[in-house]
Amino acid sequence: MTNATGETKGRVAFLDFLRILAAFFVIVNHTNSGVFLERTPAELQWHLSLLWYYTSKTAVPIFMMISGACLLGKRDSYGKIGRRILRTVLALVLASYLYFLMKAWVYFGLWPRAVNFGALFGQIWRGEITNGFWYLPLYLGLLLTLPLWQRMASAMEKRDYEYLMALTFTVGAAWPLLSHYVPALNMPKYFGQMIPCSYLGLFFAGKYFVQYREPRRNSVLISALLLVLSLAVCWALTRLEFDRVEPGQQYWFMDERTTPALPVITASLSLFWLARCAFGARRSGRLLAELGGCAFGIYLLQDLVIAESKKRVFMPLCEKLPAFGAALCWEVIVFAAALAGAWILRRVPGVKRIL
Repeated sequence: MTNATGETKGRVAFLDFLRILAAFFVIVNHTNSGVFLERTPAELQWHLSLLWYYTSKTAVPIFMMISGACLLGKRDSYGKIGRRILRTVLALVLASYLYFLMKAWVYFGLWPRAVNFGALFGQIWRGEITNGFWYLPLYLGLLLTLPLWQRMASAMEKRDYEYLMALTFTVGAAWPLLSHYVPALNMPKYFGQMIPCSYLGLFFAGKYFVQYREPRRNSVLISALLLVLSLAVCWALTRLEFDRVEPGQQYWFMDERTTPALPVITASLSLFWLARCAFGARRSGRLLAELGGCAFGIYLLQDLVIAESKKRVFMPLCEKLPAFGAALCWEVIVFAAALAGAWILRRVPGVKRIL
């Protein structure tokens, strides 16, 4: 979610593009699953929706890599990191209050619920405000430990980055996937307690691909093939799981937000690198910088727009289009509405510094 405050100066084009893409994928992730959940593999829409769903699962890994590319390679003062933490907390509280007011108005009556701050902070603490805000505590945890990661990164060489990524992706992503099919290989108790999670590996991967990798023609082809293969593996394993579980049970088992599955990680790495190759070292133009600067605001607003537009937009679209096509149109409309809201908010005095 990391944004460079200020104007276009210093903003990197491929990172702003990825911010926009990931913000849109967050919307897809929160709107698309209903299509395949209401269908079976006997229908083409099930397969299309499932592939689109797993494409959208790259959103958070991409945001994590963007943060690594922006935050590692420097040694910020504790005061600067503290101010970044404060801005994130303020964004969480203010956005949560907006959702809190909407729920109070719909379910309880706006007054006196609007001043029940105990209930507000209780819901924030328990993660009950809205489903999409689970990422902010993860990001806050990253910021709290950022001084350690920045100082560690300053002493690391290329091989150290590769070891960290291999370790975290193996223990945090590949092993759980393998043990899902071979339960006897379940990780020994306490083994992984001291090993960083795969999100930290993604955080360092963002800096690794910027610092140690240069775009080459064959790397574009390899990344594109890896992206297609990763999504195909996600689809195939989910299709297999559909036949393994009892009717009504969850078969999209790779939807685990704290430990992204290995195919989702490889798809995310591929998208990150494809954007890096496409844009090179170019700086963001004014439009791209403005859109990239709105990504955090889009993320904060999208759940609200989804909730308010499902019956008004998606349901009528379903009467005229196949469900998957209706979902695609709805996602674009939600993105446009959230973008407009974020653009307006960034022009409110003081708000831009938070968003």
